[in-house]
Amino acid sequence: MPTYTVTRPLDGDADEYFDYIADPENLPAYFPRMTEAHELPDGKVETTAHVDADRDGQNETVTSVAEFDVDHAAREIRWSAPGPHDYRGSLHLAGDRVELTIHTAEDFDGMQQALDGTLATIADNLRRQA
Repeated sequence: MPTYTVTRPLDGDADEYFDYIADPENLPAYFPRMTEAHELPDGKVETTAHVDADRDGQNETVTSVAEFDVDHAAREIRWSAPGPHDYRGSLHLAGDRVELTIHTAEDFDGMQQALDGTLATIADNLRRQA
């Protein structure tokens, strides 16, 4: 199972950073292919994304329900989405750095660059809000 990990220095206040990423409504602001995310009453998150889910070269709009577990004490968020790619990941704040890890059942071209971009976008969004 491929694992992708990116770590970068924590830009700004750790509490503010964690509050931002712990709110599932903010997901589309930093995951570029995600167009909607809404917390469901059971704590799961419904997401809509525009991706090439069936790998035919054409993007499709895909809606799914994912686990989205927030651990405030550990400053970690874990998520998983059912399906053929066994997609799951975590975002963890540790001291002065943030680490984003994705696990999937298969390789995806550009995943490492996408993760780098995600962390940069989170930091940029927070700087603009300050």
